[in-house]
This record gives sequence, structure tokens and C-alpha cells, in this order.
Amino acid sequence: MNSNSSAPLPEAKHALTIPRLGLHVMTFGLLAYFLGSRLHYAWPNWGSSDLLLVVLVAIQAGLYLKCWVFSPPDDSPGWWQVYFAGSFFCCFCESLTSSYFSWLAALYTGQMCAILSPRVSIIASILALTVIEFAAFGSTQLAHRSAGEWVLRVSLFASWMVMGLFIKQIDTISHGRADLIVELEAAKRELRLARDREVELATLRERERLARDLHDNLGHALVTLTVQIEAVQRLLPVDPARAAQSLEEMKTLSRSSTDALRRSLDNLRAPALGDNPLTRTLESLCADVGRRAALKIDCQIAAGADALPHAVSEALWRVAQEGLTNVERHARARQAALRLDLQPQLVVLRVSDDGVGLPPDAESKPGHYGLRGLREHIGGVGGTFSLTTAAPRGTVVEARVPLIG
Repeated sequence: MNSNSSAPLPEAKHALTIPRLGLHVMTFGLLAYFLGSRLHYAWPNWGSSDLLLVVLVAIQAGLYLKCWVFSPPDDSPGWWQVYFAGSFFCCFCESLTSSYFSWLAALYTGQMCAILSPRVSIIASILALTVIEFAAFGSTQLAHRSAGEWVLRVSLFASWMVMGLFIKQIDTISHGRADLIVELEAAKRELRLARDREVELATLRERERLARDLHDNLGHALVTLTVQIEAVQRLLPVDPARAAQSLEEMKTLSRSSTDALRRSLDNLRAPALGDNPLTRTLESLCADVGRRAALKIDCQIAAGADALPHAVSEALWRVAQEGLTNVERHARARQAALRLDLQPQLVVLRVSDDGVGLPPDAESKPGHYGLRGLREHIGGVGGTFSLTTAAPRGTVVEARVPLIG
């Protein structure tokens, strides 16, 4: 009924079906009752006034069919002005002919209060009722009306107005809930799209990391092996001892390249966080890295970590994965630690080790491009990323992400 907002909820429409059917029966029943009573009273001396009443009632019935039955005001908001203007005018003309029809004004005031805003409907209803009362009874008869008659008519009209205002309130609440549900559905779609974009971006970054890893490690190793093989071919006839030494160096380089490739494949097989709990995933990561690198990793994760927003959890998981991978590959550490702390408006993830540490320009050196990717990951969720040297030795990788709400 509110033409300026969205459609009401389906369950609200269903709940209003029976009241609308009751309104249809009541409206046509009252029109037929008043017209039938008038014609029965005037029988057999019907005149032009009775014919006019038939025409006026037919117009009222036609307006009601158009605006309430075939195309309710929800679907044709411009028609209610025509409906109320035409209906009250017909009621005014009928009241001039027979005061009996003035009772119909109560029906239209109730409908008006259910359609228009309360301020407009109350004022318009009082004006319309006043005009119709004067048309039906005149000022003289109104002045001599008893208190009981005033109470009866005012109570009836007020009851219809209150009922219309109640229906209006229900309709307004229904439209408001519908708007909220539409907004919530839109927000859910936006969150789902944002999550899909984040997952896709993480996949692309992981592919880029793997490609650079293979290039910086396996690619360089293959080039070096190619050069050494050519050198061995030249040295073998003239200096077999140096050729044998080069072969040993090639074997060592080949083994280290194989280990690097295995680590890259392990990282490739490590899935994104997805819908897995952050706590269990971090504990599994610490256990796997500790087993591969023969490291003792102290894993401490605060309670409530699994309730973090998905984007934050994904970023922290990437930091933990890359941080422990760097410990495994470069730190030559005996011990490491992963700690995740939750503060009222902040989550802190810290990966530390007692290894040889990283150089100051680690982020810009080949083979450490993953650190730059981590800074981008954490920056994407509004956090900060730091890489520092621990005392007396080792490295500390720390991510700090603010929690909103």
C-alpha cells in the first residue's frame, strides 16, 4: 500500500489475503444493502433520484473493482487519488438524496487511513466526514442531534479510522522488513563476491610465487649445471681430477635443487585456508614444517581465532605459511615459534626463530619476493607487516591486523 517503498514480504501478502477478501465482501455488501434498502423503501414509486443512486453505486463499485480487486494500490499507486475523490463525491451526492448513505463515509475513511500517510488521511477524513454530514442532515438537524447519536456516529467513524491506521502500520512494517531483507541479501552477495575475488587473487599470487620460486632456484640451478657439464666435457681429457671435482659439485647442486623443488611442490600442494578452521590449519602447518625440517616449533593460538573474518584468517594463514617456509629454507634454526594473540580490536601473528636471520634487504633480494606478497596480503585487510632481527639471533615476522566490530 506504500507506493514509495519495495513490495511487502510474501508472508505479509499471504496474511493480508483474508482481510482483503473480507474488505471486498463488506464493501460490496454495504453498497448492495444501502441501495437495496432504498429501492425497497421507494417501491413502487421509483423516480429519477433512485436512478441516480443506482448510477452512483455502480460508479463506486466500478472504482472499487479497478483499484482494489483488479489492480490493488500496491500495483497502481496513481489510482488512489481517483478512487477516493470519486468515492467521496458519490457518497456526497447520495447523502444529498438519502441521509442513509452517509454511513458509507465510514468505510471510505477506513480505507483512506490504510492507504495514505496518517497525517494526510486523518485530516482528509475529518474534512470529508464533516462535508458529508452537513450534506446529509443540514446544520439544523445536526444542532438538535442527541448526545447518544453523536457518540454512536463518532465512535463508528473513529473505529474505522483506527482500523485503517492499524492496517497502515502493519503494511509499513512489512515494507520496512522487506527493504532490510533486500539490503541484507545485497550485502551477502557483495561479501560473497569479495571473498571469491580474494580467493582468486590469492591463487594468482600463489602461482606467481611458485613461478618465481622455480625461476630463482631451479632455473638458476639448471643453468649452472649446463655450464658445469660443458666444463667437465672440456676438462675430462686433460684434467680428470678437476673434472671429477666438478661432477661432485654438480651432484651437490642437483641434490639441493631437488630439495628446493620438493619444497616448492609441498607449498603447491598446501591448500588455501578455505572453510577450514584457522586454529587446526595453523597447528597442522607447524607440525608438517617441524617434521620436514627437524625443527621444534612452539605453536600458541589464542581461543577465538576461528571466529575471525575470513579475509583476515586467509591473510594470517598466508603469513604463517610463508614465514615458516622461510624458516625451513633459509634460517638453519633449531627452534621456532608461531604465536597468534587476540586483543579487543587487534589480532597479532608472530613467527620467530633462532636461526641466522635475514639480511636487511631480504624483501628486495631474489628468492624472497614472497615477503613482498605478504605485505600486500596484510595491507589488503588494513594491517601492517614487519620483518625484524631478533636478539641475540634469529628473525621475527609479525602481522598486525585491526578488528572492526
